[in-house]
Amino acid sequence: MGGTEYAVRDLWIERAARRLGFGRLAHAIGWEGGAPYLLVAAVVAIHIPILSVVGWLQTGTLSLAVNPGEVFQIPAWLGVVWIMRRLKGRYARAVDDLADAVDRDLTEFDPEGPLFRRMTTALGVPAEGISKETVAIESIVPDRVVVGIVFVGWTLYGTQLLTNPAGLIGPVAELTGPTVAAVRFYVIIPLALYPIGGELLGLIVGALVVLPLKIRRARLIDFSDPHGTGGLEPVGRLFKSIAVTYFVLLALFTTFQTVAVGTDPTSLFSSTFIIAGLAFGVLLFFGPMLWLRGYIGAAKQHKIDVLAERTADIGETADRFPYAEPASPEETSRYLYERLRMEQIERTSEFPLDTGMVQEVLFALVLPYVTSLAFDYLLATVG
Repeated sequence: MGGTEYAVRDLWIERAARRLGFGRLAHAIGWEGGAPYLLVAAVVAIHIPILSVVGWLQTGTLSLAVNPGEVFQIPAWLGVVWIMRRLKGRYARAVDDLADAVDRDLTEFDPEGPLFRRMTTALGVPAEGISKETVAIESIVPDRVVVGIVFVGWTLYGTQLLTNPAGLIGPVAELTGPTVAAVRFYVIIPLALYPIGGELLGLIVGALVVLPLKIRRARLIDFSDPHGTGGLEPVGRLFKSIAVTYFVLLALFTTFQTVAVGTDPTSLFSSTFIIAGLAFGVLLFFGPMLWLRGYIGAAKQHKIDVLAERTADIGETADRFPYAEPASPEETSRYLYERLRMEQIERTSEFPLDTGMVQEVLFALVLPYVTSLAFDYLLATVG
C-alpha cells in the first residue's frame, strides 16, 4: 500500500481533449498533461473574448469590459479543470492506501441487505466483490451517473429558458446582440459547459457516495492500522477535502450570481439553487459517513464474534475469557492474545474522520451563506 498512485480511469475531459487533438498540441508545446486545460481554454476563448468582440461589432459595446461575470468565468472554468485533476490525484492516492487483501474472517460477512445491494448496483457498484479490483475502484464514477447529472442539469436549464427566456438571455442580448446571446445560451453553455460542470459534480458524487459503497461491497478494512482508523484515514481526508471544495465552489457560484449581468442571487431560481446546493452538500458528506459508520461497526462486531468463537476452542471447555480457566501457560498466552486482538478491533474508530476534519467541513459549509450576505450588504451600501 502507498508509495504510488492507483491507476485511475481517465476523466471525460481528458479523453475528449485527446480525441480533439489537444493531446498532440500539449505535447508539441512541452506541456504534458495540459490537454484538458487547452481544450477548456479554447471553449472559454470562444465563449467569452471572441463572442464578446463579435457582439461589439454588432452593438458597439464590448460585453467583456462591462460584465464582470464574463471576466470571472475565464479563470473559473480553468479552475474547474484543475479541481477535477486534483480530485483525481487525491482519489488515486487514497484508494492506493486502502487494504489490498480482505480480512479472511470477513469473507463470509455481508453488511448489505438485498434491497440495498440492488440500489447500489444501479449506481454502478459491481454486484459482487472481495477486493479493490473486483469493485472497479479504478473508476471514480460510472458514466451513467455523470450522464444522469448532465441530463438533470439540462432539464433545469431548459425549464429556466422556457419559463424566463427574457430574464435569462435579455440582459446579455442587449450587450452582445441576439445572435451572440443565442450561440452562448443555446450552444456553448448546454453542450460544452454543462458537461464539464456535470463531470465535476459527478466526480464529487463518485468520491463521496460511490467510493464508500465500494468499500462496503469489497469489505475493505484493515484492523491492524496502528492509528485505529481501520486503514480508512486517507479516505477520510479525501472526503474532507472534497466536501470543503464543494462548498467553496458553491460560494464562488454565489459570487458569480452577484457580479454577472442578468443574474441575481436573491431571485427565486438562484436562492432555491443555493439552498438546495447546501442541503445536497450536507447529505452528500454526512450520509455516506453514516453508511461507513454502520459498515465499520458491523465489521467490528463480526470480527469480534469470530475471535470470541475461536477462544471457545481453547482448552477443554467452551468457556470464554474471562471465565475460562487455562490449564497451561500456553493456553493462557492464547487467551490473552485473542483478547488483545479483540481489544484492538474494539478500539477501531467507526468514523474515518477526526474532529479537526469535521470542523473544516462545517466552516466551509457556511461560506456560501456568508458570501451571499456579504455581497448583498456591499450592493446595498454601494446602491
